[in-house]
Amino acid sequence: MTTSTALTVIPAINTLESEGSALAEMYKKEQTSLKKKFTQSIKMDQLSYRLGKLLDTLSAEAEGGRIKSKRLAEVGIANIDKRRRSEALWFYQNYDKATAFIKASKKGFTSLTALQSAMKKADKSNDGPSTEGNTEGDTEGKPSNVNAESIVANVLATAEKYNVDLQQVVEMLIDSATSTEVERKAA
Repeated sequence: MTTSTALTVIPAINTLESEGSALAEMYKKEQTSLKKKFTQSIKMDQLSYRLGKLLDTLSAEAEGGRIKSKRLAEVGIANIDKRRRSEALWFYQNYDKATAFIKASKKGFTSLTALQSAMKKADKSNDGPSTEGNTEGDTEGKPSNVNAESIVANVLATAEKYNVDLQQVVEMLIDSATSTEVERKAA
């Protein structure tokens, strides 16, 4: 008795397309996981916020604001990467702005680094274009969607960025507006 077995050829499973599809699926799962971990990490009772709070307290007690390595070791956080500590401190000190930015953003962030970068980019775009060198008749380079609200938002952001007293800014705007009205009526 002889038995024969037929061999069937199975097509190659590892085509470039199937490999790419598998990698895309892995990437999607990884990003979802990172977003979830980030969302957990920034809660008030979790790592980023608590680490930032501790560092803020340590900075306040340190002379010159610089925390000594010995002190970091004493409290048990010397082994945490200094970039991570720096980001956590920044997050704690900017908690309200950062959480508001996250809520307003349609993008899901995966790290404090990405959040910082996005906030810096948004701050730069809020500063607006420089008005130096523009003449009254020159409309080139001016955004077409400028309105009173965007100007006020720009003034508020700039005043906050440079720690300028808003009351003083408002008084100067009122003085400037009333003086230009008087000049127009006189002309």
